Amino acid sequence: MTYTPGSSYSGFTLKEFQHIDEIKADVYLFEHDVLGCPLLAIKNDDHNKTFSAAFNTIPTDSKGVAHILEHSVLMGSKKYPVKDVFGEINKGGLMTFLNAMTGSDITYYPFATRNLKEYFNIMDVYMDVVLNPLLAQSTFEQEGWHYHQESKDTPLQYQGVVYNEMKGAFSDPIRLIFHHIFGGLMPGSTYSHESGGDPQDITKLSYEEFCDFHKTHYHPSNATFLVYGDAELETELAYLQNNFLSRFPDKGKRAEVQPGTDIKEITFIEDSYSVDSADTAEKTFLAVASTVSTVLDREENTAFQVIANILYNSDASPLKNAIISNGLCKDFGGFYLSTSSFKTMMVTYLVGSDPEKRDSFLKLYRETLSQMAKDGLGHELILSELNKYEFGVREEGCKAQRGLDLIGKALPAFKYGTDPYDSLQINELFASIRNKALQENYFEELISKYLLDNPATVIVTLSPDPEKQAREQALEAARLQEYGKSLDQSGQEKLIARTLELMADQQQANSVETLSLLPQLGLNDLEQELDFHEVQATEIAGREFLISELETDSISYIDIGFEISTLPSRFLPWLDLFGTIVTEIGTSKMDYMHFAREIGICTGGFSHSFHCHVKKGEHGDFRPILWFQMKCLPEYQERALQLLTEVFSNLSLQDRVHIQEIIAREFAWAEHAAQSEGYGLAASLAFAQLSKAGACNELVSGVTAYRSTKNLSLNYPSLEEAFLQDLQEMADTIFNRNNLILSITADEAEISSFKELSKGIITSLPDTLLPKQELILPELPEHEALITSAEVVYAVQSGTLLPNGKGYNGSFEVLKTYLSRDYLWNSVRQMGGAYGCFIQFSHISGNFAVISYRDPQVRKTYESYQAMSKVISDLALPDEVLQQLIIGTYGNFTPHQASAAKGAAARNEYLNGISSEYKQQRIREIIATSVQDMRSYADAFAGMQTKSHRMIIGNRAKIEADSDLFDQIGEL
Repeated sequence: MTYTPGSSYSGFTLKEFQHIDEIKADVYLFEHDVLGCPLLAIKNDDHNKTFSAAFNTIPTDSKGVAHILEHSVLMGSKKYPVKDVFGEINKGGLMTFLNAMTGSDITYYPFATRNLKEYFNIMDVYMDVVLNPLLAQSTFEQEGWHYHQESKDTPLQYQGVVYNEMKGAFSDPIRLIFHHIFGGLMPGSTYSHESGGDPQDITKLSYEEFCDFHKTHYHPSNATFLVYGDAELETELAYLQNNFLSRFPDKGKRAEVQPGTDIKEITFIEDSYSVDSADTAEKTFLAVASTVSTVLDREENTAFQVIANILYNSDASPLKNAIISNGLCKDFGGFYLSTSSFKTMMVTYLVGSDPEKRDSFLKLYRETLSQMAKDGLGHELILSELNKYEFGVREEGCKAQRGLDLIGKALPAFKYGTDPYDSLQINELFASIRNKALQENYFEELISKYLLDNPATVIVTLSPDPEKQAREQALEAARLQEYGKSLDQSGQEKLIARTLELMADQQQANSVETLSLLPQLGLNDLEQELDFHEVQATEIAGREFLISELETDSISYIDIGFEISTLPSRFLPWLDLFGTIVTEIGTSKMDYMHFAREIGICTGGFSHSFHCHVKKGEHGDFRPILWFQMKCLPEYQERALQLLTEVFSNLSLQDRVHIQEIIAREFAWAEHAAQSEGYGLAASLAFAQLSKAGACNELVSGVTAYRSTKNLSLNYPSLEEAFLQDLQEMADTIFNRNNLILSITADEAEISSFKELSKGIITSLPDTLLPKQELILPELPEHEALITSAEVVYAVQSGTLLPNGKGYNGSFEVLKTYLSRDYLWNSVRQMGGAYGCFIQFSHISGNFAVISYRDPQVRKTYESYQAMSKVISDLALPDEVLQQLIIGTYGNFTPHQASAAKGAAARNEYLNGISSEYKQQRIREIIATSVQDMRSYADAFAGMQTKSHRMIIGNRAKIEADSDLFDQIGEL
């Protein structure tokens, strides 16, 4: 069908059309004839159809109403009065993406699927829930907050999913820094409020305010609709108009962002964050943020994204090196916010500093920045970061979720009144920036104009406070006590009755009749036989070579692996640090700054990872491989491989100062991650109890590695010599031809050239035969708790469920879908108040773990875990529910992946002994699953739970209240 600008189609008038060759798409901009809402259609041959409805949700306080509403509309609508619509859809579909997100001034509801029938099914559901939600008070209480008391003998508490989520979020000092930056730079604006909700303010939100916010912000006139992919545009427009938009006869108002006031002088903000240690040295965060311009100037905004990497993130940056070498912090970085608000801002931060270093930092920051602007940034440094940015743009075209990426680029244009077509194109603009940056003093002039002597600047100091958590808990307890005292006996009885009523409602499953209201796929919509990608296994110069020939837009994704089974166990806690140092430190020919410039010029990135590849059927034997990943374009492949050859054969560990800086930085971020998230550490301890591979992973990236890095960072001067000797011995052991395995994902031409060029890497390595080392396993308590300053916990329980995978087939995957998306979702999330709960399982080892996320409970969560065997034994599912679980499981087994991810997955499957035939058999078993098949695992769960391990990390008070569950409680 041909569309003509100015003509109307199903209630939408086409305002503009362009074919954008850069994204290989036809792009249509429509406006609704009555409601005035825009619709952007990005049409191409991508089968992964994507839809999003976005609403301008403008907060006027920090009660989190937009965030709570985002959760709540998904809990049922007039057409679909299904408890937890989102959860039910998530159980049984082929979606490649399904979510809802709240930003500082917008809430959007995107999904993607390759199935046309499902595309319109979910479009129907999403449109109805956002426009016609039920918004029951019980939903507000469950998703937002409520007073919770189960009996007269139990404590009065605040509970609610968003309340607990934001308690976890506010445990992260980075979140607090952003809160102060936006509020400080734009006082009185939309962005001075916490749209996600400040836990102290969430409990002030009333049900009436909650409902009113939906009425004022969820009218379609306040929405932007976006569609992407190969669905027929005519059908999409008609579907939205006929089923939803035509029912709104009158145009509503479009919510507007409040700009606030511009600050006229530098503002200093001081605050603190919680730590669970009296040692506060070098744990302060410092940040400097300046308003630069507005979203209207695309060229300057794009240029500043490159400038931010030059100044703050490149290891070749004179500014970064000056600040770190002067001992002002453990890490220094920054970024440019180009679309977070109408105003754009530059942000830089110091991690691992002290409050008294602030003024020295500001002085050095300004002096060095002035000198760089005066002397020039250097041609090689500018070229390096320009190439890196352009590589990222090139790689975006290969993303699996290309639709989501383009929708994300276009949405700010509708929020701030810029041209959405401009937001989808970059090549011509970037060519101009590249020319001006390399041929003129463009970047230097921008630095002088906007970053030096800018009065619109906020400087934030965030200091560690060991007493803050106790003070906040005391204030919360006082508020609860005051409320409790305000209730007479009748009031308390009503509160307890309401709590029990809410809990009973949460346990009540949807009926088959109610679930049948949701549009669903059937088993006949599933393809029975699938074409799974496999690597081609061959050799180069006698070394194992794994090839994934896939369309990558000429990008080569190169993996160079070294098996580390010849490395003594005592080195394993250093392995991640070793990998980081190798990718940064340089060689005898290039110092780390020269090396960083070279990496930026000729590659899209150089990184490392570690995997224990456990082979199916070999009873726990595994190959531990340290992988080095590099990606590059064809014109730089030879230069990139020469760089790898130089790194592996001529690594230099002579720069002691920079090695110490790397260690300090890595521990600072590891400490931050442990305090703000931490579940990965608890999970690593749990799996270390179950297998040699789990123990190896724990030594490399778990608590053992964390504590080793902590000790090294805190006592580096006395440990330096021994550590540097260890690094050299590790390099001598690891970089050996006999350990080598090569892998590539690329087009045919790039694979062909790699085969020849990679021989230089192989021949440069020594060929010494080294003996394999026996893994020395760590001694661990069966049940361990780790204390952090988090407001919540992450509770893990693990065990060997199906030893060496015996008894596993596809029906177990359906059971796993039921447990994670139904039983645990209801018991741990909805009833317990956790933000989430998920399962980790290896079908090769048969090891199993369940992990809660941002959880306010300890004992209740473990009780839910312990009940799994009985839940499975008593399982009774209607055929309709089972069918949806099967379809959801099938979707997990057929993921939508970009070529790079598909190649990496195929490589890992080959090393794990997983063939296409094996995967096809699992698919057949999944489709044929019965409830009896699922119940058959009950005994395995019962047996596992008698020998399971509990590991938890998080809030001290919550853990100590249930200390009898753990053999050992300690600190990181």
